[in-house]
Amino acid sequence: MPRDPLRVSPFGQRLHQWRSRWGLSQLDLASRAGTTPRYLSFVETGRARPGRDLVLRLALDVPLRERNAWLVSAGLAPEFPDRDMADDAMQTLRLVLDKVLAMHEPYPAWVIAQPLRFVASNSAAEALFPGMCELLPEAIVDLWYGPGPLRDMVENWPDVLRAGLATLRREAARTADARLDELVKRAETHLKSIPKPDNTMGAESPLVCARLKIDGRVVSTTTAVMRFDAAMDVTAADLRVELLFPADDESDAFFKSLASSSVVMAARIPAHNVGGAANNGSER
Repeated sequence: MPRDPLRVSPFGQRLHQWRSRWGLSQLDLASRAGTTPRYLSFVETGRARPGRDLVLRLALDVPLRERNAWLVSAGLAPEFPDRDMADDAMQTLRLVLDKVLAMHEPYPAWVIAQPLRFVASNSAAEALFPGMCELLPEAIVDLWYGPGPLRDMVENWPDVLRAGLATLRREAARTADARLDELVKRAETHLKSIPKPDNTMGAESPLVCARLKIDGRVVSTTTAVMRFDAAMDVTAADLRVELLFPADDESDAFFKSLASSSVVMAARIPAHNVGGAANNGSER
């Protein structure tokens, strides 16, 4: 029997959207959550109101921010705190982030909050791409995916940008964050004119390595991402640390030589040229 949209509760709508996103039947999801398909159907159509325990079992694989949204849509209080980074309870997290950024020198590192807000960087990151923490997410997308100094700087720009777009799409799918969906659309608009790379087997490297043209040389880099998977706070769970590494010995020597100089190696990127500056971290 088709569902009556007038009877579906806000929680039922959210549950149905995520179940469709996962590609699970009501039987599959009920089995995972330890309930019956009949009761799950009642919950999804709004005929039954779930309790807190069932909501959290159903939402086990979704990010903490979304789990709170599930609870609120079911008429329940949020489960996970959403603290400001300046909160005393976040002191340990701030210490860890400071240590990671400092210990990654002389290689660049950034702390990024959802949806795509650069909130901290180390000195190597500022030397490579100055001012990233001053930009709004939309400006970051325009800077990275649109025409301008970064496109000219990346030798293998089409391959790197296609890989970056795939990552952005996965993040949007993982979080179901509407803000990320909009950023994906913005990036896709920039890339419409870029030909798709050949999907050939036997690539030279299992990683996509951005080759940066700097001062007449090519610096090969690759990126790793650090997350706080055991976080029980929404803000902490939303953070990731992007760590840029040299992909060969020559590039390693370049970054180490940079640490002993005061030269900014990339062209400075004014915020007003790429869509505006961020509000000094006040946007959440």
